[in-house]
Amino acid sequence: MKKLLVILMALVLAACAAKGVRTGEDSHSRNRAKLHTELAAAYYSQGQMAIALDEFTKATELDSSYAPAYTGLGLVHAALKQDAKAESNFKRALQLEPENSEAHNNYGTFLCVRNRVDEAISEFMTAVKNPLYATPESAYLNAGICALKKKDIRNAETYFQNALRVEPNMRAASYQLAQLYFGKGEHLQARAHLEQAMKNIDPTPEMLWLGVRNERILGGKDAEASYRLLLRRKYPNSDETKAMLAE
Repeated sequence: MKKLLVILMALVLAACAAKGVRTGEDSHSRNRAKLHTELAAAYYSQGQMAIALDEFTKATELDSSYAPAYTGLGLVHAALKQDAKAESNFKRALQLEPENSEAHNNYGTFLCVRNRVDEAISEFMTAVKNPLYATPESAYLNAGICALKKKDIRNAETYFQNALRVEPNMRAASYQLAQLYFGKGEHLQARAHLEQAMKNIDPTPEMLWLGVRNERILGGKDAEASYRLLLRRKYPNSDETKAMLAE
């Protein structure tokens, strides 16, 4: 299963506002910490981890109570495989802001990638309990993907459905359900969710290969042929095309 875990760099948007009134030097330090965090987030998104690490660190030096900077440090250290430092920073962020859903989501992602599945799902569920969380669909999606790691199909299905209930156009959740239903032998459901996942986008080779196999079982010869043609034409060197041609 390809990891589709969502790591949102919304850490500068979720919980950037200070709690309570800050004045004078404190307010100035918070503003500078926020600017360094925003800059670090941009470098992180570009894969420039060394600079991101430096900027997040500067933010914590300017304001040691600024939770988003610690979340950012957690993400950078996780990317660098420095797990102890990553976990320490995620926990510090949550100590500062226990109701920061984005921090719970990011920490849960960290845990799930490291196969600490039950702990991860607990973090995702904590994230979605906050009625002010702007993107609960992300935590539901991650919970579903994590549940699949321990072959908990029933709960994974529920989590993916919850993601779509919150955000009906979430393609990643639709694709996950398409794969799940294909595996369960519910091929009409798989077709419906795959079509939703591919709506108005360039389909990935994984999507097209799933379509080929699903339509073959359903007897949809025209649809199968269409998926085959697209897969060969758009992704001639992909593993999926090679698997199709090897049949």
